[in-house]
Amino acid sequence: MAQDQAASQWRTLIKACFLRRVPSDQFADLVQALKADHPTLSPENSTQALFDAGHQNGLADPRLAGYLEVLLDSNIIEIDSPLAVLQPSIQQHGVTLDEMEGAARPHVQTVMVQSLAKKIAAGIIEENRELFIILHRLVPWINYYPSSMTLGFLVSATLGCFVAQRALLSAKAKKIKASFGQSLTLLINNLSQVNIQLANTLAYWQKHYQLHDELSAESMDLLNNVELEALSFQEGVIDNMPVNSRSGLYIYMNAALSERPLFDDMTVMSYLNMRYKGEIASLTTELILASFDILANAMYRNEPSHTITRLRSFLVNKLPNFLSNYAVMMFPPLSIETCISQALLRIDPAAFPSFSQMFDPLGKGGILSEARQEFLFACALHQLIPEGSIEGLLGDVPMQSLPAGGRYARNELVAQCTSNPARIEELIGELENMEGNAGEIAGAMIEALLQPLCGILDNWQEQEDQGESQPVYDEFGSILLLVWMIWHRFDLDEVAHGILDPNSFTAQYFRSASRSRHIQELTERESELLGGWVRGLFETEGINDELMSACKPAEFHLLVTTLFDQSIRACQAGVLAVETLKGGLEYFLASFLLPSLAAGLVWFANRIWETKDSSNLIDSLMPALHTLLLRPSSMSSDPSAMHSAVLAIVAEPLDAALTHAQRVHSLRVDISPMLDVVKPHMQKHRHRAAALQELETWASTPKKGLETALKSMIHALMRWNIASANSTDMSPPSYTHRLLLRTLQILGANATLRILIDEIMAQMESGDYVDMTFDIVVTMILAPPQQQQPGIPSPDFAQQLSPAYPQLHNRLTLRDALHTQFAEANELSKTDTARASVVVRLHRRVEAFCTAAATMNADDAGD
Repeated sequence: MAQDQAASQWRTLIKACFLRRVPSDQFADLVQALKADHPTLSPENSTQALFDAGHQNGLADPRLAGYLEVLLDSNIIEIDSPLAVLQPSIQQHGVTLDEMEGAARPHVQTVMVQSLAKKIAAGIIEENRELFIILHRLVPWINYYPSSMTLGFLVSATLGCFVAQRALLSAKAKKIKASFGQSLTLLINNLSQVNIQLANTLAYWQKHYQLHDELSAESMDLLNNVELEALSFQEGVIDNMPVNSRSGLYIYMNAALSERPLFDDMTVMSYLNMRYKGEIASLTTELILASFDILANAMYRNEPSHTITRLRSFLVNKLPNFLSNYAVMMFPPLSIETCISQALLRIDPAAFPSFSQMFDPLGKGGILSEARQEFLFACALHQLIPEGSIEGLLGDVPMQSLPAGGRYARNELVAQCTSNPARIEELIGELENMEGNAGEIAGAMIEALLQPLCGILDNWQEQEDQGESQPVYDEFGSILLLVWMIWHRFDLDEVAHGILDPNSFTAQYFRSASRSRHIQELTERESELLGGWVRGLFETEGINDELMSACKPAEFHLLVTTLFDQSIRACQAGVLAVETLKGGLEYFLASFLLPSLAAGLVWFANRIWETKDSSNLIDSLMPALHTLLLRPSSMSSDPSAMHSAVLAIVAEPLDAALTHAQRVHSLRVDISPMLDVVKPHMQKHRHRAAALQELETWASTPKKGLETALKSMIHALMRWNIASANSTDMSPPSYTHRLLLRTLQILGANATLRILIDEIMAQMESGDYVDMTFDIVVTMILAPPQQQQPGIPSPDFAQQLSPAYPQLHNRLTLRDALHTQFAEANELSKTDTARASVVVRLHRRVEAFCTAAATMNADDAGD
């Protein structure tokens, strides 16, 4: 009973300290007071209570590390208790300890391991028994996280402590040395791909303590049911040093800049740092070259003009700023100017001609003739090179100059916009300039415009003396439509939009506004409001001020799709005549309700995919949709412009749905006119989905369609990589990341991974270019992931990235599929050793990159 009371008081204290952000020194005083009252606190219960309260969704509270060290210093918890309490489970096998998957803070396990390493290095272990227990606890951690540098530092600290040098050379250490030595070998093999210095340190301790003994029967229990046979096979797989092919970075950059760019600085930096392992000159030169390569590729592929503009903007407005991170690491004789010069010598001259060549009537590269000059002036703007060097690097007299306003600073732009709203319009006009300032302008626009707009919607206040409600709906809807237009065009997530509260109106709206709800899911107030709108639209009451004043604009916009759903159901059941349905929906073409069609038309698109040949659903959907899409000739200019803005948002899912309906219901004549209305508004959304025509081309490739198309693309990348090694002016191969994404989407991750492994196996059989193929495949696995694509039936039009917003349609990734195959590699080795070895080598390389990325992010979060 006393123990239960102590545990309860302990949990209460821990939670209160985290909630009130109590400093570590005050926490130590509170802990000592509780310890005096309850000297028999259970170490395991105490540790469990600390970790239960010290995380949110697995992410560590910033106070956790300090509190943990206090408890270790106070001897309330024993040094091995954290390892025991947080011991990984079989479900976590293959997940890298260091990775955070986009989280803003490190995982609770990472913080725990780092804290233990710090305390052990400081000499907290005093007895042989403590050391043996720690090593015993570390065995399952190593077996589950064999590539973790964080864990490697803990092992190094443990083996290097004073007690270890005494205890591990004694006869009593034989059993633990046998079991721990086996796992240590696995850790060293994997860390050699990530941190050779750390791997060498561990190898020294392994040799020093002779941690190579054969495993005894008793030590089998210490391995916590991890198959020794599997570990032995993995250790026996020998890998070559990775090769950095030109194709590899070309693939990665294409993925990062595919439609809506996913170029996160920290993610890309960690990838590049791991890829080039400190070779800053090679990293910088290859990155510049790859950026020109992908722009040339877009031109040769006849990509839309907005795609080429986006890639040019990256080259000019993003890359120089990103290169500043590496410029500070260069010391004479190495310089960023040298790297730029070397890269420009290797770019495709046909795609980026000099000014004298741009007038060649047979040349196609004239559209990119200014790209080199724009890039160099942007580099000068960011002080990477002196302006006087541009002519020498360009090989021509430059035809532009640095922007008159110099280099912009985001804070200054925000201040200008705040004091002078007219400055916002000026800056928006400068966004597409190729001068090097667009990044700062975009950041300022988010801060000065989008975040306040979302805040206005979330905290909408109606004036008591407002008078009529229709102007309120007009104003609210206009702001909402503007926010959604920007959200849609750039495919932003909540963080980029300034939406920090998952319960706010904007968060709820963009998460679920395009989904209808069952009547049973509505609150009593929502049911009353829905009934009022049904009567207003379809009965004699009409839309009056009383109805609109009773329903706040935010409430209406969250009910629109449910209103459409109930109306269509009533029409299907014969309760509502089709003409009455069409008449009521005409209200939505008025400016005060028009913005709600952005969510409503997405709902219609999703419902169309549910129609069958014999379904009467199509007979209700099509007349309703026809009313909403074909605006009357009497519509005035303002509603007409607003209607066009809505169609730009919904065009792609509607086009895909209507095209599907036309195939299924080929006799209907009312679909073509709607497609004619929708198609002019296509291609105004930056996403990664392949067009139907492009997909049909890949699917019709002889033999195996998508599989053959993907293999052909890999072969083209290999041929280019081989040829470009002997020539400085090779044009890049035709490549689009959309092919890989569509293959994943249609065939699935497991089948796609099989295709990639087959290519490696084919090269191994021929004995040619195996390392290059490994680099191509590893890069495809690591390429930035896609989001849910428009045009694919989904109850959620906008998939979210924030951990606070769970994704409802998670797909298995190539890395997930590789984890699964790695877990089965030992069994596979019994029938196909070569293929099993390829799986192990791929897994090592992929996890090495992911571990390095997570460690870099953890360090950055700690700073």
